[in-house]
Amino acid sequence: MIAFVALLAAAQAAPHSTATQAAPRSAAAHAVTDTRCSACHGTSGWRPVTFDHSQTGFPLEGRHLAASCSACHKSSDFKAPVPTSCAACHQDVHTGEFSTRCASCHDARDWVSRFDANAHQRTNFPLTGRHAAIACEECHLEQRDHRFTRATLDCIACHQQDYARTAGTSIDHARAGFGTDCKSCHFTTRFKGASFAAHRACFQIDSGPHAGISCLKCHTTLATTTVTGTCSGDNFSCIQCHACSAVQGVHRDVSGFQCKDRKCYECHSFTSSGGQRSLRKGVTR
Repeated sequence: MIAFVALLAAAQAAPHSTATQAAPRSAAAHAVTDTRCSACHGTSGWRPVTFDHSQTGFPLEGRHLAASCSACHKSSDFKAPVPTSCAACHQDVHTGEFSTRCASCHDARDWVSRFDANAHQRTNFPLTGRHAAIACEECHLEQRDHRFTRATLDCIACHQQDYARTAGTSIDHARAGFGTDCKSCHFTTRFKGASFAAHRACFQIDSGPHAGISCLKCHTTLATTTVTGTCSGDNFSCIQCHACSAVQGVHRDVSGFQCKDRKCYECHSFTSSGGQRSLRKGVTR
């Protein structure tokens, strides 16, 4: 009787013993090299896996946290080396244009580019002023091919309409003979407040008392202006600001003085340092 009870107890206990030691269905994929289950699994279940991946030198961040182990570990041996380069898992939609340096523009959160205006400073076209606020697609139009490397464009390639809009205005660029290298006069912050480098050879307006003065403060019109570099234009007026009644007394002892625009220019110039009035060479009081 005692022997029968013992056999019955053993028979009832056998299924429970087998169940507690049963491995998870995926255990067959494990290479039997380490039986420390607690290194990856918890007591509440086989999932989620609790292995601290940062110990491997490749911490899981962003979207990588949701990837299954087998998505990267193709081998059943989890100790086998796994390539960590982006190209090992991700198809290069840029077809080698940027080699495999995905992290220079993207991170593990998503594929939205982190290549901002600051990063663009390292290219051959640093983004400054209003250029820093425009979307990438404004200039990089090849969205279908995901290509971004391109030769630096000339200003007119993007600002042809801006150039054309000056037609018929007081500063008709085409009629005045202005070139299409916008940056030679304009800044990236705005079009107004331009600096005309060719003007320095004739009359200094970058510094001194005439610094920042608008074109039509001195020029009676710009519609017929042609840039020749000879400083021979006659479409300017000095006396509209420097009235004859205000300057005649100062020039009382100046031989041959005439209160005329061309005469003012023939005698006076303005240096680029300090904006001091000076007489042109060969002119004496």
